[in-house]
Amino acid sequence: MKTALRRTVSLCRAGRFAVPWASFCLAAVVSASGASLTMPRLSDRVRQADDYYLGRQNLDNARRALQLLREAVGQNPNDYEAWWRISKLACFLARQTEKPEKLQLLDTGVAAGKRAVALAPQRVEGHFWLGANYGLTAEARSFIKALLLVDPVREEMETVVRLDADYEQGAGLRTLARVDFRAPFFKGGDKRRSMVMLEKCLTRYPENSLTMLYLADSYLALGLREEARQQLERILSLCPDPNYAPELAENQDEARARLAKFFRSGK
Repeated sequence: MKTALRRTVSLCRAGRFAVPWASFCLAAVVSASGASLTMPRLSDRVRQADDYYLGRQNLDNARRALQLLREAVGQNPNDYEAWWRISKLACFLARQTEKPEKLQLLDTGVAAGKRAVALAPQRVEGHFWLGANYGLTAEARSFIKALLLVDPVREEMETVVRLDADYEQGAGLRTLARVDFRAPFFKGGDKRRSMVMLEKCLTRYPENSLTMLYLADSYLALGLREEARQQLERILSLCPDPNYAPELAENQDEARARLAKFFRSGK
């Protein structure tokens, strides 16, 4: 069994499986007990959507993937694999668009995430992407709306950590740290705790560019300028992972902007 598991993980890392989300592929081969090998059964439309997602840097591909997933749930309303992917794609597209389309996409992502959670409450993907859409909604709407969403985001991400702490390279803990960074003190915000959590994430996944970016923000907020500069420069030195190249490019743009803003002319 262990030999088979190692081979399966190796194939995932080498890109030999059609599922484009590497972390999902790795998570799927191990059950909660770590004792069985399973792969989700995907409909044809979901598999096609996965292929289009690989080219998501072209937003037309991302929109085509979303259309295919909507067709999948139209055909099978209980297709968990399609629902959580709708939530993920809506979240991705919302980051690339402006209001009012952004808000419409986020509403789609929240609704799809809720549906996924209802269908499979012990699966991690629905919880994470529901929480991620809540988080973007909080940023896009009013201050009061953002405050109301702090607790729902925390609840979903705490569930993610409980179900699979390694999902999307520690994304549950990373998001909890970001909530601590952004939330006011009366909603439990704590920038130093955010720093500690992000350092923990980076220890486990030392080349995650989003963790580095968030950690740099926490360092800057705490007056640790040199530490922040080091994280931002590290982001620029990273080599693209084929599964996350668009996200790395986005984070590198953010890193350049922060370096220019906070470290220009030796400031």
